[in-house]
This record gives sequence, structure tokens and C-alpha cells, in this order.
Amino acid sequence: MRQMTLALAVFGAALLSACAGAKQAAVENAMYALWNDGDLSIIEENYAPELQNGVREFVEEYREIYPDITVTIDDFISKGDRYITQWTVTGTHRDLGIPVTLSGVSVRTRSGGVFVEESLYYDMKSVYDQLGFRLVPPEGATPFGPQEAPEEAPPTEEPAEEEVPAEEAPSEQAPAEETPAE
Repeated sequence: MRQMTLALAVFGAALLSACAGAKQAAVENAMYALWNDGDLSIIEENYAPELQNGVREFVEEYREIYPDITVTIDDFISKGDRYITQWTVTGTHRDLGIPVTLSGVSVRTRSGGVFVEESLYYDMKSVYDQLGFRLVPPEGATPFGPQEAPEEAPPTEEPAEEEVPAEEAPSEQAPAEETPAE
């Protein structure tokens, strides 16, 4: 009985591994076909109808700007119907002729055999930096909201000069010399 339980456990682990491997291969093949080959039919096959137009526009836009775009899969994790893909994209900007590399993560949820949710996370500023663009924030702005002007300190009153009574006020004239009386 113990051997049978162990055999089932090994078989189950192999089956899960094969399923995870099959999921990974399917997602990777779809990403490569879509991005590297420009096969837009992948969209209808793999995405829910409400996502298809947005995905198509996104892919078409980036493939137009970077005609030699290439995606590589760096890592893949699946948990149930959630798929997380870490990827790297390379391509040359069509107008500027500058090569660009961008890394990011896609998180997708699958239901009914198609992706029903997809979120992409990447650093677009790194692309701007590679292309030579510089971020110039509006004057007085910070990444965390408008910069508040420092509060002005309330005006301080200058201490009044001490008034000295006139009879005690020092004279600015030199004292007259005394002349001897005759």
C-alpha cells in the first residue's frame, strides 16, 4: 500500500509538472507568435472578446514603432488560472534608429480557455531615457504633487531705538575751546 501511495504521489507530481510545463509552453508560444511574428490571430484565440480590441491596438502600435521587436520570456509562474510572465523586449525605434530594451511583467487570468484579465507592469521612463528624452517637470512640481511654497515667516518687528533725552544726547559737534577770561 505504501508503495502504491508513493507511486501515486510521484505520478501526481509528474502530472502537475507536465501541466505547468504545458501551460508555460502555451503562453510562451502565444507571446512569441503574437509579438515576434506579428500573428494577430493569437488574440482571438487567447483573449476574451472584451479585451481583443485593446490588445490588438497595443500590439499593432508597438510593432509599428519597433518593427524588429522581439520578446523573450525570462520567467514564468502559474498558480491555478493566474499566469505571471517576466519578459524582456528589444527593438529599434523606427524613426530614431535607436535600439531599446525593456523588461516587465504580465499578470494574466484565464477563464473558459481565454485570458479575461491582463495587467502589464514596466518602466516606460527607461525607454524614454534610452531614446534620449529627458523628464522636465513643471516648475514647482514634484513627483508627489504640487510643491507648496514655503510659508513665509511672520514679519519681525525691529526693536525701536532707545530714545535718549535731548539734554543727554551726545553732541556731534566738537566741544568749543575755552578761552581765558580777560
